[in-house]
Amino acid sequence: MPWHENTRLVAEQHASYRRGVVLGLTMAEAGILIIFVLLLLIGFNEWVEARDRELASGKSLVERSRLDQLQLKEQQLAAVFNALHARPTVSEEEIQAMVRAVVEAADTPNGQSALTQVKDALSQIERIKQELRDSNHPEALLTTLEKQAFTLTNQEGQLKYYEKKLQEAGVGKGERPCWVDPNGTIEFLFDVVLSSEGIRMREVSHPTRARERGGLPVPKTDEHEILTPAEFMHRTVPLYESSLAANCRFFVTVFDATEPTEKDLYKSLLHTVEAHFFKRLSSNAAPF
Repeated sequence: MPWHENTRLVAEQHASYRRGVVLGLTMAEAGILIIFVLLLLIGFNEWVEARDRELASGKSLVERSRLDQLQLKEQQLAAVFNALHARPTVSEEEIQAMVRAVVEAADTPNGQSALTQVKDALSQIERIKQELRDSNHPEALLTTLEKQAFTLTNQEGQLKYYEKKLQEAGVGKGERPCWVDPNGTIEFLFDVVLSSEGIRMREVSHPTRARERGGLPVPKTDEHEILTPAEFMHRTVPLYESSLAANCRFFVTVFDATEPTEKDLYKSLLHTVEAHFFKRLSSNAAPF
């Protein structure tokens, strides 16, 4: 073979070899090197994370007491936001506006009265908590509460027993009087007068029921106002529905001021009252 042909063949072999070499390495050798470097990086990353976990183990960036305080403040702030129905993304300006509104409301007579009631309630709670902490025999309190629970449960069972007996005898309707004093005496909510013109009513005062009455939808009454049967039903339906929810009925005292010739009218008006109340018929003259 002529020398120039050998030279050309060697040149072609060198060119072919260079096409499979990167930085003096073949493609296979370069791939192995890259995989090795990746393994080194993965191992180094795992080592760094393990070291960070070890350094952070059992430690906080702030003192434990300070962290507890921050968590408490966060809970209190969350409670305020919930009470104000504020959005989680509320801005600083909106927070300042809400604070100003609260301060202005608290500066009114009603606001001051509400704040006084809240402070009194908190003071009462703290007093009870302190008494419980100072008690050397907390089990005595638990025993007392347990006895009271047993007593109430037993009384509830007795009531249901007698209600069942009344229903079996065809006397009771399964609904209890809503207001009964500790001696078993029914406390009547209204005096109701049935007259030729319509129905008049007034509320009977029960000072011991003031707080409970405040939570009931008791309609306002004026003994001089004459109500039609439809108006009487409309005004008393919220109270009636609340009594149904409590499985009881309020009692009223009914006075007859109709004329002797208006017995049909009297029966119609009485039926209207009975739709929402249990009644006691009085033989006395109408008091108003």
